[in-house]
Amino acid sequence: MLDYLTKWRKVFILLIFLFSGVCMAASNSKSIHTYMSYGLPIDPSNVRTLVDLDLSYALGATLTEWSDSRELVSGIAKSWEFSGKNEISFKLRDGLKWSDGESVTASQVVASLNRAKKLHGESLKSLFEQIRELSAPEKNLVKLLLVTDAANSGVLAKLTEPMYGLLYIKENGDLDLSKTVGPFKLVKASEELIEMGQNANWFKYNPKMAEKVLIKRPPTGEEVQGRFAKDEWVNLMTSSSLVEQSVNDLFIKHHFSVWNRSLDKIFFLSPGPKTTNDEGRELFKYLNKSLDRSTLTSGLSGFNLTQQFFPAGYVLFDPEFKKSLNQASLPKAFQNRPIKILGVSSRLNVRLKENLKIAVRKATGNDPEFKLVQLNEFESARAANDYDFLAGALPVNDPNVEGAMGFFFGLSPSIIPDAGSDRLAFGSRVSKAKLLSNQSDRNGEYRRIFSEATIHGSIVPLFHYSTVVIAKTGMDLSLVPMSDETVAFSKVRFK
Repeated sequence: MLDYLTKWRKVFILLIFLFSGVCMAASNSKSIHTYMSYGLPIDPSNVRTLVDLDLSYALGATLTEWSDSRELVSGIAKSWEFSGKNEISFKLRDGLKWSDGESVTASQVVASLNRAKKLHGESLKSLFEQIRELSAPEKNLVKLLLVTDAANSGVLAKLTEPMYGLLYIKENGDLDLSKTVGPFKLVKASEELIEMGQNANWFKYNPKMAEKVLIKRPPTGEEVQGRFAKDEWVNLMTSSSLVEQSVNDLFIKHHFSVWNRSLDKIFFLSPGPKTTNDEGRELFKYLNKSLDRSTLTSGLSGFNLTQQFFPAGYVLFDPEFKKSLNQASLPKAFQNRPIKILGVSSRLNVRLKENLKIAVRKATGNDPEFKLVQLNEFESARAANDYDFLAGALPVNDPNVEGAMGFFFGLSPSIIPDAGSDRLAFGSRVSKAKLLSNQSDRNGEYRRIFSEATIHGSIVPLFHYSTVVIAKTGMDLSLVPMSDETVAFSKVRFK
């Protein structure tokens, strides 16, 4: 344990130095200035990236929430009860208001959820396939009639996800984000800038939170980390725990705040549509066996190499996990041509990209071809289907594991494709597992699905790492719990 803490102390020192190239004077402004690869239009019900997640948390609020210690607590609903075997009733908070001062009604909650189902039902089916009927029998009462036993359904945990947050829907059905119940409201959104303003009517309002949040797209042609070190505009930056080892012993020259998660993200290789076939699965089995993971992480720190999907200690950790890949060989179709890799530029820094190139060359004999895109361009690049595999990363430490399952198996095309029929039809197995009444049974099946997907060539897990956030002078990240997936803007304080 002491070695682990010593290792991470070095990483903290490294990160602070890495991002402290310019001495910044404390600002009197209580505005967050950051870079994010956002997409337009903004819709908090449509979360497909961590940037979407940040904006969703900022602009909405959910019926239930997780406390800092990851206990299920009230959100905009002050209480709930299992009012029938298949029914949950939620009472809204007293005096709950929109950002313009208008009172919130239960019918508005129902309208917001119905809109999310109508527009994004396919990606949100893990909740909506469990709901038979939504109603608002009273002004402050919301009822959910389920198709399964309410007490064991997992719906209360599911409703903590920001995609199911309350949004203001106008009479014509359009979304209006200038009026919210979340910590911020939308002031403007363009290709150049997103501006959000503080919502003083938020039910958890704190006067020390940001008055404004200003977001620009990351500058092109250089890594965001380097930009942060010299750019006086930006004062908050989300980055990765993967850092160069060469500066581990350098002195901390500036008192920036540092926040980081445990090693909760997985960096993985996933098949593209061109490789969701027998040859592609054989390629992935071969890569899982042959890729030199130490080469992949050469010169970096802040990671833990892995051959399975979830870190030790997580609810889905499988101590019996084994690879059955010893017989895998490089398919003939991939012996004399470069493998095309799709990735997000912010997740493949210069060092990691070069390491991946060397590792693939050692395994296959050929240099790969890279196509790197901005995060907001990722879904359209995936839809173009012009790649053999993607090199990506996603969080895997959410207390509500159905969220992770939705990301990996629910997108179209799926991140983790089926490897065949019956037991190898992973997507349908996930759908059936979500309907199991007991959470322990669901988790057991999810663990088996991930293990079998790895064994049968639908995914290659490589290493775990974490999110790191750096804040410049005058900002305080100490109130952000390590259980959070990202640093919510609402939890940043100004000194």
